[in-house]
Amino acid sequence: MVPIGKKGWISLGVIAFALVALLALWDFWTPNDGNSFALREQEEKIREIEDRVARLQKQLEENSEQIARLQGRSDETPRARQSSRRNENFSRRAETRVTDQISSPEPRFYETVRNTAVFEEPSASSRKVATIPNGSKVRVVGSTGDWLEVRSKQGRPPGFIRRDDAVLMR
Repeated sequence: MVPIGKKGWISLGVIAFALVALLALWDFWTPNDGNSFALREQEEKIREIEDRVARLQKQLEENSEQIARLQGRSDETPRARQSSRRNENFSRRAETRVTDQISSPEPRFYETVRNTAVFEEPSASSRKVATIPNGSKVRVVGSTGDWLEVRSKQGRPPGFIRRDDAVLMR
């Protein structure tokens, strides 16, 4: 065995230090699957928040319109207001009955308020067959509980979306 001198030990130490530094830099600059997974989760949360904001903006617009209608009616007599309220409640009930029918004679059009999953059956545990982007117009041919049955004009299989993922277009 050849004895290593002082310069040899110093050289060996410098080489070992450089190797450790190189490995540390390599680990720092190499993408980590755990980090990309966390990044995807953050992006999904951001999308969910954006969808919620869009839904709240739409709800705010509807509430503002309702407030404007109510302010316009404040000059009406109490009897006229009561009659108007009765008519409004009747029309809402009639609309609900039409949308709650299992299969309506003619399709109705809804607009999605967020990116929406389309399921094979009216259940979140059924197979997901597609995704519809936010703001898309969908043709609803029936409903079951909290689910709307949608049909594609492009020949894709029918499916179901959650009722709160879309609003009726007027």
